[in-house]
Amino acid sequence: MSWDVTIAVLLAAAVHAGWNALIKRGSDPLFETTLIHAWVALPALFAIALLPLPGPTAAACLAASTAVHCVYYHALAAAYRNGDLSFAYPIMRGSAPMFTALLAAALLHERPGALGWLGVAAVCAGVLAIGLARARDVDRDARRRSLGWALLTAATIVAYTLIDSTGARAAPTPWSYVAWLAALEGPVMFAFVLARHGRPLLDYARQRGVAPMGAGVASMLGYGVALWAMTRAPVALVAALRETSVLFALLIARAMLGERVGATRWAGAASILAGVLALRLG
Repeated sequence: MSWDVTIAVLLAAAVHAGWNALIKRGSDPLFETTLIHAWVALPALFAIALLPLPGPTAAACLAASTAVHCVYYHALAAAYRNGDLSFAYPIMRGSAPMFTALLAAALLHERPGALGWLGVAAVCAGVLAIGLARARDVDRDARRRSLGWALLTAATIVAYTLIDSTGARAAPTPWSYVAWLAALEGPVMFAFVLARHGRPLLDYARQRGVAPMGAGVASMLGYGVALWAMTRAPVALVAALRETSVLFALLIARAMLGERVGATRWAGAASILAGVLALRLG
């Protein structure tokens, strides 16, 4: 994996952790998630006018990914409603890369070398260590609920990663794919949540105004960088490297949300850094 791809994915990981922290800080995680991705549809429409149209394969991936992302955002919001950012986020992000790597090997015929597999394993182990270190401090019932939603979120991460990497590679440019994805999934998500919750969503939207748009644009750009990287490097390696966002989430959780960080979490962080080095060399 080249240095430009590595640095780009690390920056995208920082952005990803940032908008997840904004969801956690919102008074209603589901509504906040919905507005973030509904507002970003406006700049996405402007981007679409400047970019080439996706082809048939990319269009099919866009339809499938939009459905999967709607499930993902609901599961994500439910996980944050029942647990801390520093518990739920590492679980959902840490369990996904290994399954992504295995499915990418089977479906996309991308098989990392020994160092690549070692890097994926080290990142996953470090991410899970950070999350599981928080488990004992969470109420048992809340932990069970948050864990279930976090694992469902992880399953959707694996699904949309494989779908979107295929779509981005089939599209004329990955930026065309991500712009269309943002333009489609935001309105679909908003319509679905509005049908279920009605006026409370509209009241929340009036309260928040256009503020969520900034997080939405950051989310779109960060994901666009990740998809661009998947056109330049194996999906499994990029997916694992993207989970360094947990390191940034750990720092955000400590500095902004007042969550505790102990020795086990810092050991997990060291494992992630070792995994990054292995991915870079692999």
